[in-house]
Amino acid sequence: MSFNIGLSALNAAQQEINVTGNNIANAGTNGFKAAKSVFGDVYAASVLGGGGTQQGSGVSLQEIKQSFVQGNISFTDNTLDLAINGEGFFILQGESGIAYSRAGAFGTDKDGFVVNSDGERLQGFAPSDSGQATGGGPLSDLRVTTGEIQPRPTTFVETTINLDAAAQPSTIIGSNYVSKNGDATNVQRIAAGDPVRNGYEATAIKVIGADRQFQVLEVPANASANAVAQIFAGATGVSATGKTVGYVSGINAAAGSNPSFTVNGIAYTLDETKLGPPSNTSYQQQLADQINAGFGNLSAKVIDNGGVETVEITHTTGADLVITGGVGGNGTLNLITSKRQPDTGLFTPLGAAENIDLSSGETLVIGGIVQFRLEENVEFKLPTDAEMDNGDPAPTGVEASIFGDISQPEGLLGVAFETNQFDSKNPDTYYRSTAITIYDTVGTPHSLAMYFVKERPDDTGDTNLWSVYFEIDGRNIGFDPNSEDGLPVPARYDLRFDETGRYDPNQTPIDITNWFPVDSAGRRIGAGPVPGDPNVGEQLNNSNFRIDLSGMTAFGGDFSVQNNDQDGFAKGQLTGLEVNTRGLVSARFSNGQSRVLGEVALANFANPSGLANLGGSKFAETSESGAASISGAGTAGLGAIQSGALEDSNVDLPTELVQLIISQRNYQAAAQIISATDDSTQTIINL
Repeated sequence: MSFNIGLSALNAAQQEINVTGNNIANAGTNGFKAAKSVFGDVYAASVLGGGGTQQGSGVSLQEIKQSFVQGNISFTDNTLDLAINGEGFFILQGESGIAYSRAGAFGTDKDGFVVNSDGERLQGFAPSDSGQATGGGPLSDLRVTTGEIQPRPTTFVETTINLDAAAQPSTIIGSNYVSKNGDATNVQRIAAGDPVRNGYEATAIKVIGADRQFQVLEVPANASANAVAQIFAGATGVSATGKTVGYVSGINAAAGSNPSFTVNGIAYTLDETKLGPPSNTSYQQQLADQINAGFGNLSAKVIDNGGVETVEITHTTGADLVITGGVGGNGTLNLITSKRQPDTGLFTPLGAAENIDLSSGETLVIGGIVQFRLEENVEFKLPTDAEMDNGDPAPTGVEASIFGDISQPEGLLGVAFETNQFDSKNPDTYYRSTAITIYDTVGTPHSLAMYFVKERPDDTGDTNLWSVYFEIDGRNIGFDPNSEDGLPVPARYDLRFDETGRYDPNQTPIDITNWFPVDSAGRRIGAGPVPGDPNVGEQLNNSNFRIDLSGMTAFGGDFSVQNNDQDGFAKGQLTGLEVNTRGLVSARFSNGQSRVLGEVALANFANPSGLANLGGSKFAETSESGAASISGAGTAGLGAIQSGALEDSNVDLPTELVQLIISQRNYQAAAQIISATDDSTQTIINL
């Protein structure tokens, strides 16, 4: 009996040394769980034997118990190296079935499946349609997409912007006024030696500004349109430009001689020989060509005035038009004054022609007109006698004034105008703008620009009125159902806000239905989508895309863009992977998109110590461990996933080395049992 007891003790000590040695050997094995030997004493069973007389029969190994205490986590450079921070096991599917492990050193095989070094595939759940973790569902092999992601066209644009309620309207209301109703002076005939004059009398105008302050501007006699424009340039809220136009015809000279004269001091000599072949160029055309070939503010063109070839001469800044024969003048010509047409702004001949003998030294003069633009609430009035700075009486009934007969109440009434009509190329015509990149069906990017315009108060006095214009790549995208050609028109939409500055939700959704993707040259690039029925605006699939501005506000404060988002993207190549703490495996692409590929599944057991050890830091389910409870990381008491990390072995080397010494001594002590029993047996034999 003693020999058996000693042998069992030796066997138990050897088994304990084996377990401890295995722990020490796997101190560097990722996911390894240390084991502990559990022993029990052995007693011979006897039906009649009493407890007080039972002798022990040795020791037996009852269990090698795994310790599933968390190991330290070490970080790596591999995204697919995974560690569980807390409870749970990875689920692996291999040829031998399901296995469970804490070792998370994973990679991908040739087909993109996530596998361990034995080729077993990591199990997980498919994500929701929105790419969110589900934490459950049928298990499937996790697979990494290695190809490119296809483009997706923009179908929805959402923007959240604040517009400053205190901003001033972009448009300006004012009035236009043209001096003397657009009539230039009559042709003034000046004898040789007399001072040159255009025929305008001296006058004065009271300019009342928007602040209701005024100043009196006095215009001297014979002031040119250019001089008058400069006088008014100093008035706040007034801009003025001068222009003088006259018409020359009937240029002639005696046979064998060339017409010669000056226009505003510049000498011109025409060539009689060019009247016939081969050039056949008239005197009028020669004059226009010479004027246009020179420098300065003169320009000319040949027109047909009732069947008479006539040269229209323009001084673009409004200096008087002065024609004289000068020294060496020769020939004759006719000069006609002009009128600016109020509807078109073009000039036409006015009145009868004045003929001049270019050799007489006589001079013909035409004074121009001035175009005034008065900003909002700026007015022209006649001054009173007391308001005249020079002490002269206020002008009345002066027909020859550059302003005409300003004694009449309607003599200085301008024509209302509205400036700053929206022009995307002119920032003065809108308040602010923002842009967002959108994509067509082939993934080509385009720039959607939004221009916000502060409108003038309506009849109700509402001062927080806005409109928005949209352009894509600088081109119109609006739809006009009455258009015959169907070409895009400016896309303009009203924006209404309530008294608190919040967007009115009852406004019609904004659907862009007339956009065809084109390149920089305006050529179609084979992309869609093709617009649907623009008359069914409430159906989203009947438009290229919808723009949601419901998050906009019109509070007091600066313009600010809180959000500018859309749902399209270009094609992209895989650039990397990410695994978050919930175990969601996401692919990153070169177009900035991220796609969820799956969710790592974890398993837990009621009694992890009951798992069967398969080697390779893997375990199998047994009846003692209970069935696996499978869920997502961070749920049902399971730990979180740490990407780019591995769980170290939980072996405590100092403890194991001490245990090895103890096991060695136990082994030596067991050997003494056998030695003592052998000595006793030898004594008996010797007897």
